[in-house]
Amino acid sequence: MVDVCGSTSSVHYSITTRPNCSLSPEGTVRVFSVVTLVTLLFAFGCLLLGAWPVLPFAGAELVGLFLCFRHVWRHAGDYERLTMDDDKVVLETHQPGRDQHVELSGYWGQILMECMPDGYCERLALRSHGREIEFGRFLTSEERLELGQKLKSRLGGFMA
Repeated sequence: MVDVCGSTSSVHYSITTRPNCSLSPEGTVRVFSVVTLVTLLFAFGCLLLGAWPVLPFAGAELVGLFLCFRHVWRHAGDYERLTMDDDKVVLETHQPGRDQHVELSGYWGQILMECMPDGYCERLALRSHGREIEFGRFLTSEERLELGQKLKSRLGGFMA
């Protein structure tokens, strides 16, 4: 998901990217509960028929599913924010246990896009004074390409 504030005529320009989280916490509990109920009913049915090894594998499946849901919700609040004010570019990233705040010069800043010949944009990064910071990890290839082109024109305005 991408939020853009500002316009081409304004001095302030801000872009925030977040992971796509389409399942609410209540929805997650409901889905996990239904999967748990179906899995345990099947496993206990197999247990009653004498296939007891199904039960430990069902438990392992539920533990694995729980760990996956926990990982997704742990990173649901992650974001990247790129702000351009006058000749300053600020990049903020938030991840559990690791926040990063980097200020770069808009005058010397460059946008790097690594794209494949077929148009797939693998990487978008900002470079200034020998520092290179990746941006757009929550974006699709098309969104990275579009954003990179917009940012190149914005930084080009600082260089003039």
